[in-house]
Amino acid sequence: MAKILTIDDEKEFTGIIDGYFGMRGYEVFTANEGESGLKIFRAQRPQICLIDLKMPGLHGDEVLREILLEAPKTKCIMITASEGEGKTRAKLLEMGAYTCFDKPLSSLKDLERKIQEALEAK
Repeated sequence: MAKILTIDDEKEFTGIIDGYFGMRGYEVFTANEGESGLKIFRAQRPQICLIDLKMPGLHGDEVLREILLEAPKTKCIMITASEGEGKTRAKLLEMGAYTCFDKPLSSLKDLERKIQEALEAK
């Protein structure tokens, strides 16, 4: 069973991810800020991390950097509502993000497809 960690300061968003993927057999862990997300990551070692870019405290790009330093094979999917997506997206992909999704998500099915693809891409 694949483990997914979602780190987002919007509790409603982490709840949606938990419900959707939990019902589909994934083991889902949620955190509402970067520091606690890293603690959960270190304890659970999920294969997939969904990381919000803009959060109070530790920003998503810092969380991404930490996770990939510790476990380079982890597939990190960035979720961003930031303006200037082109530059931000390019920077995140350059840092090692697997892919980026815009917020609000238009489709959980598209996200699920990307997660499946990431899991198969070992």
